[in-house]
Formats: sequence, structure tokens, C-alpha cells
Amino acid sequence: MTHQMTLEQAASAFVQQHREYNTAYGLFKGNGIVPYNQQTSFEVDERIPLSPELEYWYNHYEMVDPQAVGTLRLQHAAVLIGDGILLSFAAPAHLHRLQLGHRWIGDAEMPSESEDWKPEHVVIASYNDDPIIADTSAKGTPIYVSFEGGDAVLAAPSLAAFFVALTILIEAATALSGEIQDEDTYEVKAEYMDHIVPKLNALLGEQATHHLLVYLSLQW
Repeated sequence: MTHQMTLEQAASAFVQQHREYNTAYGLFKGNGIVPYNQQTSFEVDERIPLSPELEYWYNHYEMVDPQAVGTLRLQHAAVLIGDGILLSFAAPAHLHRLQLGHRWIGDAEMPSESEDWKPEHVVIASYNDDPIIADTSAKGTPIYVSFEGGDAVLAAPSLAAFFVALTILIEAATALSGEIQDEDTYEVKAEYMDHIVPKLNALLGEQATHHLLVYLSLQW
């Protein structure tokens, strides 16, 4: 698995690995990311720009959240990695809610545009309420992360590479039966890090790898 994978290949591998892991260790029955049988149209707030990569993602994959059906809660798919990392990927119709507090600030009913936020930056997911950001203006849709209110930093050069990185993380967690933390010290197991770091460095580069691992609380 390399950064040369197409978005189609990377997304498929990520969703397949997510599905297998979710079946074995998932916390939320029926929740997850599933492929459509055929390309499907979707709804999204017209103010939110989408890159060709995000268009492909939302045309081909559904964020399934049975608990959100018929409620006002955010519809999202939970992606579990190991025994402590839980990413939340919003359904496209709910993307506007992820932009609140980032692109749109102030009164929740009548928010204003933040002068400090690039409108082409779209929050597509989160971890511990910290955003995962897609740069919809750049080729390949680079992915940035921001943690603890800090500046957004590059975590993957493209959406495809980001999906490959997540697949690497989930595969390594699967090899450890989902237990990536030492049960006594709660530190991330050295064997997990030894498995993922070389692969992520080769895929993303050392700096982006560091940003991603810090974001996911796997490295400090």
C-alpha cells in the first residue's frame, strides 16, 4: 500500500478495513461507512466548497448513523482505531454543523464568517472535537489537522494518502486485537508504533506523520 494508490483504491481499502475492524471491535451497532451500490447524489450546504475528491467520496460512500435517524443530532460515522481513537466523519448534509466554531463563529442562529478561517478549508471529520480539514482549493485535497485550538498543520498531502494512512493505523491495531495501549501504563505499545511509523513516514513524510500522530495522541 503506497501513496501511489488512486483515491478510488485508497477509499475502498480504508472502508473495507474499517468495516472489518468495526465488525470485530466496533462500539456502535450499525454505525459506519458503507459504499453505495452505485454513484449516488447527496445534499450539502451550498456555501461549502467541495473538491473533486470530496465529491467522489460523498458520491460513493454513505455515513450510516442509525441513532441519528429522526433526531436533530449530527449524523456521523464513527471510525474506531485501537482502544482509544474514535474519529467522527460527518454525513455531507451535516457538514455545515462541523464548520461552526471554525469558518462560522458567534451566534449559532446567525453566525458570521471568521476572518481567520480560509473558506476553502472544510472540516470533514473530528477527533475529540478537534477538526480534520480538507483543503478544497488544492490538487488532491490535502488534509490538515488542528488540535487544542492550534494552527492547522498538514497531516496528509491528499485525501487518498489520508485514507491510506488510516488504513495503516487500523491494520496495525487489528494485528494487536485492537489493544494498542499497555493496560498498566496506558501508553501506546512500542510494537504498534514500530509498525506504523516507518510506513507513515514513507507515505506522508516525517513532518506530516508527526502532525498526524500528535493529533491522534499517539505521539507527543
